[in-house]
Amino acid sequence: MDSSTPPPLRKTFDVSIQAHRGFNAQYPENTLLSFEKAIEAKADYIELDVRASSDNHVVVMHDLDTERVAVDSQPLIIADSTLEQIKSIQLPENQKVPTLREVCKLCQGKIGLNIEITQLGITSLVNDIVHEFGMEKDVMISSFLHGELGLMHKLNPLLMCATLEAKGGRVKGYIKKSLKVNACGLNPHHTDFSPSLCTQAHENGLYFHPWTVNDPKIWDEMVAAGVDGIITDNPQALYDYLQDKAVNS
Repeated sequence: MDSSTPPPLRKTFDVSIQAHRGFNAQYPENTLLSFEKAIEAKADYIELDVRASSDNHVVVMHDLDTERVAVDSQPLIIADSTLEQIKSIQLPENQKVPTLREVCKLCQGKIGLNIEITQLGITSLVNDIVHEFGMEKDVMISSFLHGELGLMHKLNPLLMCATLEAKGGRVKGYIKKSLKVNACGLNPHHTDFSPSLCTQAHENGLYFHPWTVNDPKIWDEMVAAGVDGIITDNPQALYDYLQDKAVNS
């Protein structure tokens, strides 16, 4: 493997199990509790979303603000709030908004991370933290902001990068966009999945990870097509499904 070649995927079975915002089906999304439960469920990766506070701390939050996830507290806009203010927000099950450093400390040596960059201009901060923990071999960077992936590749070519695509996009252009920013993966919405798109991705040297898939009937189709990973809200159910297939194959 040369210095510019990303590491292989972590996976217990033929398909990598990627826990969407942690064990999101049963626990509060993007929290340390949800991530701990994803580790217990033997997922291969935790998929999580990052933004930066006004004082340049990288925190784990999907939305622009805390309104949807906060419990009995005044919602805050992440980019306009300090880490101290963000930490004052109460989440379900007595959880707090974690920092990326806290997540790396929890997950280092236990599970991979699929870190979705949801905000422009924070790629360098994310790279610094991944490097600080020496987790290059265990991290994938994904984003709908494809320019950030191109920047990440320049900053750290050891990191896997994957382009995210929203539901109902121009499927014919997905692979071209991935290759343009030197990504090694394509993560389309599951409704845009097709065996032919998976094959085309592989022919172009791209990993293929549809999101977010919770239906075993769709898992059947994806596994048959040879997807590299599945992003799911229920990593335990996907683990049990893949284990059953492995035992009965």
